[in-house]
Order: sequence, then C-alpha cells, then structure tokens
Amino acid sequence: MPVNNINEVISKANERMKTVKNTIVVMSGKGGVGKSTVAVNLAIALSLEGRKVGLLDTDLHGPDVARMLGGRDKKPYQVGDEVLPPEISGISVISMSQFLKEETSPVIWRGPLKTECYTTIHIRYFLG
Repeated sequence: MPVNNINEVISKANERMKTVKNTIVVMSGKGGVGKSTVAVNLAIALSLEGRKVGLLDTDLHGPDVARMLGGRDKKPYQVGDEVLPPEISGISVISMSQFLKEETSPVIWRGPLKTECYTTIHIRYFLG
C-alpha cells in the first residue's frame, strides 16, 4: 500500500483506533530509565490476563522491544495490500529493529526523516 496521502493513512489509523479499548503510553524525557522494560512487562502482564495487546516501539536509537520479547527475527508480513505486525509472545509488535538488516545497524536519521518515520511508517505498519 503506497502512502500517497498522509491524510488517508491517518484516517485509516483513526478508524482502527476506534476498536482500541485502552491505550497506555510509556514515556520519559530522559534516556536509560527503563521505558522499554516497563512497556514490555506491562504488555506481557496484560497479555497473560487474556487481553489483546499491541506494542509500538518508537525508539529509533535503541529499539529493544522485539529483542526483549525474544522475537528480533520476526518481521512484519503482508496480507493483501496491508502490512501486519508479527505476534511475539502473544503480543503484536512493531519496532524499528524489525526493519534493520542487522541488530547492530545504526539508524542515523534527523529532523524531517525522523518525523516521517513516526507519522508514516509506524502509523502505516501498526495501525493502518
């Protein structure tokens, strides 16, 4: 599904979000405080309670969520014209690490490219 119009992508994501009962955001203005650890543990706990859980790792510089769940090698897959996140340990996960050739590959993006990733890539693959 080529992204020709960001408004279409956002509209589709908004429609999908209507089916989401709860959203939890784990964030901090400081690095190295355990955001990924908290997010993964929360996702696992909710999944073990029988809830349908999706985890969107927006850390471009240290995307560890897929690795922490034991699914670094699991990649998004295509069904029709949609790309869907893989399920890792019962959790739908999308992370920048799934798009890198190697785990140690650096992601060196600045400004507009970073913003494009957050608004287009993550929305497109996880929500849209």
